[in-house]
Amino acid sequence: MRIKILQCIFALSLFTIEAAAQAPAQPQPMSGNQVVVQLVGGDSLRGELVSETPDSIIIKHAVLGQMTIARSNMTSMVTQTANPAATPSEPANVAAIATDITNANQASSEAVLIDSAKGAAAGAAAAGTAAEAPKPVLPVSNWKFVLAANANYTDASDKQLDFRVAGAAVYEIKDVEKWKTDAEYFFKTVNDATTDNNLLVTSVYDRDITATDWLWFLKAQGQASSLEAWEQRLSGWGGIGYRFFQAPPIALVGKVGFGATHEFGAVNDTYPEGYLEIDGKWDITERQSIQGNVYIAPDLSDISQYITIARAEWALKVDPELGLSLVGGLRFQYQSNVPAGENATDLRVYAGLKMDF
Repeated sequence: MRIKILQCIFALSLFTIEAAAQAPAQPQPMSGNQVVVQLVGGDSLRGELVSETPDSIIIKHAVLGQMTIARSNMTSMVTQTANPAATPSEPANVAAIATDITNANQASSEAVLIDSAKGAAAGAAAAGTAAEAPKPVLPVSNWKFVLAANANYTDASDKQLDFRVAGAAVYEIKDVEKWKTDAEYFFKTVNDATTDNNLLVTSVYDRDITATDWLWFLKAQGQASSLEAWEQRLSGWGGIGYRFFQAPPIALVGKVGFGATHEFGAVNDTYPEGYLEIDGKWDITERQSIQGNVYIAPDLSDISQYITIARAEWALKVDPELGLSLVGGLRFQYQSNVPAGENATDLRVYAGLKMDF
């Protein structure tokens, strides 16, 4: 009886070994294979096997990205031989899976998995819906405005008060057109007597001639000075210009044209004029620049008579985000034909603050 029992056990063992030998062997996953990892909690993850060690594996998941999974948190890993659609065994809540993996691997990859889980949760919440539209980018305005001011007061042997205020509005489309209007006012008293009261307003329109360095321009200028014989002056010119340099750090433009000036007040006269101008700017650094301008307008009825205005201004940006700059400059004016006893030369020097916005 005992012998028969032993024979049955021996026969059953042979059958089991033979069946195991005939069963197809499961291929061992290799680096680069698509694998299915079964987690301890019953969930599964699909991804590309990057590498493995006796303690952990690294896979690249389509949503979570590259992650490290401890072997203690998985029950099996097999090579994926096909690309089946997602099944109920692979949950949609990838954030929950990432949390489980993070808890099992805090020593090696906690920060990476938390960031991945956050991104995956956001992606899962947006699944099946249109992507969020990007925020619109506001176009850069073609307008720029400038305000500048400075004031000085002295109460010593003489009591003096002087100030300067200026402003400008600029509209520009690069390589197409530019329109700039600026105003500047100087006022000064010495011992309560007014020694300077001068307003200058200028408006210039430049239009580029396509695909050339040439342009045409129109310029209007008004000036009021209660201490001059002419009191008010209105001028207008037009002509062509040429850009000798137009790329940073140096820009230089020359202009030539003709026009006329009319003076009001004690002197009331109109006379035709020629017009020559040089306008330049030098960007010394990103924050510091110098710009200057000089024009001469000769009387075409008497070429020996003319008026010229030259100016130069230095600027240093102290707060680029706010548009605040330190400025210092001068304005020189000469008019050859003035009544007897009046000064033909005016020189004004200033320093203060300027704001661009």
